[in-house]
Amino acid sequence: MITLGILELLHQTGVGKALSCLHQVLPCMTAMTMDFVARDSPCVPIGMSPRTDVLLKAENVVLEAGGCALRLAGLYKKDQGPHVFWLSKGTVDARPDLIISMIHYEDAASLGIAIMKRRLRGRVFVGCDNQPLSRQEIMDRVNRSGKFDGKFEGFTGTDGPLGKRMDNSKTRAEIGWEPKYPSFTEFLGLSN
Repeated sequence: MITLGILELLHQTGVGKALSCLHQVLPCMTAMTMDFVARDSPCVPIGMSPRTDVLLKAENVVLEAGGCALRLAGLYKKDQGPHVFWLSKGTVDARPDLIISMIHYEDAASLGIAIMKRRLRGRVFVGCDNQPLSRQEIMDRVNRSGKFDGKFEGFTGTDGPLGKRMDNSKTRAEIGWEPKYPSFTEFLGLSN
């Protein structure tokens, strides 16, 4: 059974590697994007953005073949994610108030597995923790957590988009899934 193979891969090679292999063995596409807000939100039309076009075209191929698409928010774990990149820079020329929806790698993998176990076809799902944070809020929490070497100094930009808040309440209700890490804040061991 394919699902059991994915579970074995999770245990043998780690969640990140299993997550990157999901699209190779299952009819479920994973994509990391901020262009999607909810699974029933209208998509950006093809032709508006080369980056989005690649994702939408791949998603359409998967859906036309009867597979499911899993739209993932920003993936993170302790040593990977936007917080690690920004911490390595110290100061970043980007606006601090851009909103980022996130999901831990383990939660993304467990959601993918939960969807596959339901044996659904031709459906779109959203993976996020429903607790979006601004760039500044993310880095304030990183600094406060004491779990990282160095200290992030700040964002200096004032231009650019404000981001979008993703919501996966419908996915959670339909699949019966909840994340292990309800928020980035709780992942860091901090209270909301």
